Amino acid sequence: MEGFEVRREGERVVMVLGGEIVMDMIQEYKVRMEHLLSADGCHEVVADLSGVTFMDSSGIGFLIGLRRRAESAGRRFRLQNPSPQIKKLLNMLRLSDFFAMGQNREDGSDRSA
Repeated sequence: MEGFEVRREGERVVMVLGGEIVMDMIQEYKVRMEHLLSADGCHEVVADLSGVTFMDSSGIGFLIGLRRRAESAGRRFRLQNPSPQIKKLLNMLRLSDFFAMGQNREDGSDRSA
């Protein structure tokens, strides 16, 4: 999967990212997410990273900024299903504790990792 898909699941917005997340894509992602962060009834923003194969520093910056904007708007922010490559990158940058992370269980509910 390549790209960026957003879906609303009740009180949460799930952003599904895939492929390579690099500088060329970030501005479009920011614009789309700003609109969703201002939506009424959104209490949580989830970034599903299961399909991400590579992320450069602008992608990391996007996630950090997104977390800060979500929290300043009173919303929770969490990463979900980071691929092994992205999990390794977050550990290497010492950002694993900065982001709340979780995985999807087979029954569709979430649990913290």
